[in-house]
Amino acid sequence: MAEVSTSSTVANPKKPGKYFPAGWEISEAMPGLLLIVLPILVVAEILWCWEISNKTTYFVDIFIAAVLALIVANVFKIPDRLKAGPSFAQKWFLRLGIIIYGLKFSYSYLAVIGWQGLVVVLVAIAAAVFVSMGLGKIFGLEDKTASLIGVGTAICGIAATLATAPGIKAKEEQIGVAIGVILLWGTLALVAYPAIAVAVHMPTAVYGTWCGAAIHDLPQIVAASLQGGGNDALKAALMVKMIRMAFIIVLVLGMCMYYAINENKESNSQSNLSIALKSVPAFVIGFFIVVLINTFFKIPAAIAGPLATYPASVTPFTLASLLLSAAITGICLKVTHQTIRVAGFKSILVGLIAFVVQSGLVLWLSYMFFG
Repeated sequence: MAEVSTSSTVANPKKPGKYFPAGWEISEAMPGLLLIVLPILVVAEILWCWEISNKTTYFVDIFIAAVLALIVANVFKIPDRLKAGPSFAQKWFLRLGIIIYGLKFSYSYLAVIGWQGLVVVLVAIAAAVFVSMGLGKIFGLEDKTASLIGVGTAICGIAATLATAPGIKAKEEQIGVAIGVILLWGTLALVAYPAIAVAVHMPTAVYGTWCGAAIHDLPQIVAASLQGGGNDALKAALMVKMIRMAFIIVLVLGMCMYYAINENKESNSQSNLSIALKSVPAFVIGFFIVVLINTFFKIPAAIAGPLATYPASVTPFTLASLLLSAAITGICLKVTHQTIRVAGFKSILVGLIAFVVQSGLVLWLSYMFFG
């Protein structure tokens, strides 16, 4: 009798999509998306709507979603069958959300600001990044955690952190810790900045510039500037903030290339230029293209508004904010108290010092230029 071969063939592993999610990724993620990510997102949006209805916008929906996800991750044990949902949100919603979020940015603001405002912004960005990365090395903090803290402090808090993280191949834990630190000190600024402004009778232009160049997220800037200086301070803060946000793509690309070149030095496999160009994720390129289009062409409000640019007074959420809130939910659901315990104190200290140094330099320059 002829011998029958009993050798088994190894099934090809499931291959994830490169630019779009594969069908199996969607089907596996659906239970977790519906049972964990969606409920958190709904609660976050309800609370965000409640804030708007009460004319208080201290905590935007993405902030609320992050806090809720951190609470869930540290109170409940997520079943294995539901974990694909948060991972899907982190990967795919983040990429699409960042690309669409580019509609909120434009380089046209660079043409209308004076050199003094530009100096303030550049110093603010450089101080946050270099202090965070330098202190990270001194304190023995993971370098990518320190870099993400620096990026979030430098530009626009959570959004900049989320845009940078995939390009430097940061782990979920590193992203979550960095976001937690940024949320902490950004929230503190809501209380501290107006109190300091009132105590020292700070000039309106100085205070507005200080808020716009040093506080992390836009809703926090709006709330703090209005409390401490009124509408005139808000106008100054928003102008400086727009210039600051215009540098997000420069910082994201710079971080991607920095880590790619450093990793290439260790392997010594390709030229630095080649590895740097290959390091830039496709979604970052898409984000940059959207920013350029938004800079040179007038995108109708009927298109840009519901996608990314409608203010909270028109609608409390846009497609970009929903996608990014879902993405941060996926990230923070993986951050437990064990993770925070390992890097918590060092990260908090690095974030605090970077924020204080940045804030101090910006305040000094604001007095020198506008006081």
